[in-house]
Amino acid sequence: MTLFNPEKIQEAQKAQLELLQKISGKIFESVEQLTQLQFKNLREASGEQLQNLRSQLSVTDPQDISKLQASLTQPGAQAERLMELNREVYELISSTHADIAKLAESQAHATAQQTQEMIEALSKNAPAGAEPAVAMLKSALESVGSTYESVQQAAKQASKMAEEGIAAAAATATATATGKATTGAAKPKASAKK
Repeated sequence: MTLFNPEKIQEAQKAQLELLQKISGKIFESVEQLTQLQFKNLREASGEQLQNLRSQLSVTDPQDISKLQASLTQPGAQAERLMELNREVYELISSTHADIAKLAESQAHATAQQTQEMIEALSKNAPAGAEPAVAMLKSALESVGSTYESVQQAAKQASKMAEEGIAAAAATATATATGKATTGAAKPKASAKK
């Protein structure tokens, strides 16, 4: 009987290849979605610019020009559109990250289980006097496993904190942009009354 089962090693290699294929597929899918999102926003911005140009060309009265300029310079709408794009990009990146993390976590669990099975086989077939070495190997693997779990928990907490920070920054930026747009829109009206 051999210590290392060639079929198990081949299964592990196939699982690693399958994981790589799934991760690559998820990355390509996300890049495709990001590209579609960018094209959608480019199309919308181009259509808006063409509409603005049509509006400018159709103005004949000088009073209509000032109204048109006021309607074209609305930073609140532009800021909201930009924040929406940023939110969609962030959601896409976050979703991709979570999916890849799940794939990697499941593969890490399977690898840990296979390693544990290998250690059990080693301990059953170890020659007399090798018990201390096997015990040391088991202890080292347990230590690696607990360290991996600690690192994984820390990474999850850091990811959660980053998501909360980005969400808070987005909310603040939206509120600030909306507030400036409201303030900016109110100022011309006040100066127009004078």
